[in-house]
Amino acid sequence: MRKKIIRDFLEVGRFLFDAGVVDYFSGNLSVKWKDKIFITRSGSPLPLLKPQDVLEVDLKKPLVGRPSSEFIVHKAVYEKTDHKAVAHAHPPSVVSLAFNLKGDYYEPIDNEGKLLLGKVPILRVEKPSASPELARSVSEALKCTPCTIVYSHGVFCGADTLIRAAAFLTSLEFSAKLYKSKKII
Repeated sequence: MRKKIIRDFLEVGRFLFDAGVVDYFSGNLSVKWKDKIFITRSGSPLPLLKPQDVLEVDLKKPLVGRPSSEFIVHKAVYEKTDHKAVAHAHPPSVVSLAFNLKGDYYEPIDNEGKLLLGKVPILRVEKPSASPELARSVSEALKCTPCTIVYSHGVFCGADTLIRAAAFLTSLEFSAKLYKSKKII
């Protein structure tokens, strides 16, 4: 199973980069399997992930290695939801769109976005990166929706597989591009 999980990480990391939702230095991925969380190592470039960039964190043992700085958020999502995978990225259209929205959520205008994503919460937290506040807010939001936007930071998506979590991310970015283009015209 470990080999399949790592293969999925390598494939999804490249997919997210090719889709334009992460740059070389951003984003992180995780999968929960039994009492373990597989997560990208801190500073690992998603488009060029190698097997050694995927850490296996045993939740019953002290933390070893340097997992992503967002480990606290991923762990909270697994503690509070049924998600088995989390993808975090900084999709540019979504992040810039959130700067211009006043409410507490983004509602896609395209039919596919509405059906797949529904209303996507926009979280406005004081410390939008690797904080206990962020972990609480994201894990609460992902109980009810596959994705949540963190204002000025990025997006967290949860799903039953890493590929599906990544698909939610790209769908949200696509929907945000459509929304922005409609507003420009």
